Amino acid sequence: MRRLCRWLAPLALLTLGACASDPGPVPGDRGGPTSGAPISFVAERIPWSYQGRAGWRIITPSVDLRTTTSDRRLRARLPDFLELAQAHRLTAITPLRPGEDPLETYVLGTRSEWDALTRRVLGDRARPYLRIERGGYSANGRGIFYDLGPRDTFVMAAHEGWHQHAQSSFIDPLPVWLDEGLACYMEGFRWRTDSPDRPEFLPWSNEERFDQLRRAVGTDRLVPLRELVHARPQDLIDTDRGGSPALNYYAQCWILVHFLVESEHGTRKPGLDALLRDAQGGRLLDRVSETQGQREAGVLRTRRTGAGALAAYWPDESLDTLDAEYRAFIARVVATGGRDLAIAGRSPYRR
Repeated sequence: MRRLCRWLAPLALLTLGACASDPGPVPGDRGGPTSGAPISFVAERIPWSYQGRAGWRIITPSVDLRTTTSDRRLRARLPDFLELAQAHRLTAITPLRPGEDPLETYVLGTRSEWDALTRRVLGDRARPYLRIERGGYSANGRGIFYDLGPRDTFVMAAHEGWHQHAQSSFIDPLPVWLDEGLACYMEGFRWRTDSPDRPEFLPWSNEERFDQLRRAVGTDRLVPLRELVHARPQDLIDTDRGGSPALNYYAQCWILVHFLVESEHGTRKPGLDALLRDAQGGRLLDRVSETQGQREAGVLRTRRTGAGALAAYWPDESLDTLDAEYRAFIARVVATGGRDLAIAGRSPYRR
């Protein structure tokens, strides 16, 4: 039997408009949402610090959060956000099992703390990650990022939470294009009007990914599926320092998941459901090997790239056919009026 899959997830890029000492209680910071919100999921709060900076370890049923952020509102919202994000990802596509242990998540207060922890965790592999301007990553089920501001921190938490879940509960590795696409798919959310400290997760409501996709279409920089499934974001990050090729990659992976979920009246979704269940149960590599050959399965196992999974789970469609329909899907999504629908959390494809 294969051992539970552990891998390093390439970090997600974000752009903006372009030991322990007890820090003490702060007004309105009780480890949960602000007054008037539903009861918090927080089970325990323990003083914690990193590199001499005081912080908290906050435990919920599904998450073990360690944070040194000084932002009171962020610290109050994060635990319940992380817990609800985990509940969302377990049902967003198809029912999935949670891992055995809480998701260990670090939200550091400063970039310098993040740099130090990255060097400690990744060692010789840290260089491309340290070069990015804003971002985070997951390694062996741990999410490691820092305070990116009042919205981007939550987007990163939702993104990396998917990687943490996959790393800690999937036996077989997902192809990178799907793993990153699903992480971006989980980013979309808005704060509820009836409970302002509680998120509502809406996969289409992702302004950054939508706008990047629209820019890629407008500048004729969409990458064909044949190339997309062989690309790795860490390679793009290392060569372009987090520029448009890497951001286009994430946007295209994001829309690829929407394509597999919604296109052709949802007839492609059963293939995606089966792929995810097989990866979690340790049957993905066997299926790719049986249908596409050991070489293709080997590429998926070692580099996590290639079209083997597409061919294995959508056997009646060629890569060229899928690519043509994928492009048509994108054209419909980014057409006039699509952005407003997406930001509101509604499908611009189903209009």
